[in-house]
Amino acid sequence: MTSQQEIKQFASLKLPKYRQKYGQFLVEGRKVVEEVFHSDLHVVRILFTSEYAQKHGVGDNWDQISSKDMQKISQFDTPPGVVAVVEIPKSMPFQPQAGLNLILDGISDPGNLGAILRIADWYGISQVLLSEDCVDVYNFKCLSASMGSFLRVQTSRVDLEAWLKSQQNGSSSLEPVVYGAYLNGTSIYEVTPPEQPYFLVIGSEAHGIREGLKSLINSPITIPARGGAESLNASVATAILIDRLMVNIHRNTR
Repeated sequence: MTSQQEIKQFASLKLPKYRQKYGQFLVEGRKVVEEVFHSDLHVVRILFTSEYAQKHGVGDNWDQISSKDMQKISQFDTPPGVVAVVEIPKSMPFQPQAGLNLILDGISDPGNLGAILRIADWYGISQVLLSEDCVDVYNFKCLSASMGSFLRVQTSRVDLEAWLKSQQNGSSSLEPVVYGAYLNGTSIYEVTPPEQPYFLVIGSEAHGIREGLKSLINSPITIPARGGAESLNASVATAILIDRLMVNIHRNTR
């Protein structure tokens, strides 16, 4: 049985301060609950309604609750009838990998962040570095937009300015290439990425890359515009830049 105190606690996970307090988050819907259940994450509880059980069946040790209680917990106007309470995994240090390393600076829209995680997953990027002020990865809209990719793409939060400085002052004699997405810069179609690990910084939707990082970005790049739009959505720009960088490096290493 799930007590009303537990229902209240699970419902509070819709807010970031309670996700942080309890170290838990919610996922809803048959597909993502099943993905989480079969992942390495620790599932604290899976709750379902009788209506859901009649349509889909349920697993062992799942807990049935009323539709009224599910409505309290759910973040959907029409709850899908199944929700998992999941432990937030411990954040692991970001370790630069061969090829492209993605850095997000001040992304505030959860839908954009979720879409970027999905894009990273599509291109085989298994980790993304976030500034400390990026939106919470476990925001409901972010999780929904990621379409399950949050399970495969690790995120880490750091002070980006300090972190990039540490990379440039590291033991390697080669200064790492740090691309930054700007409205003005070298055309992405003219860029040839290095063979060693390199970084791509995407700025916030409203303000772009923060001023404090400008001196640390040694390769400003842009997507040339052919029409009248002022800018691109952050996730769309990320997809175009990742795709072109990967195409360019493969083209020049064949």
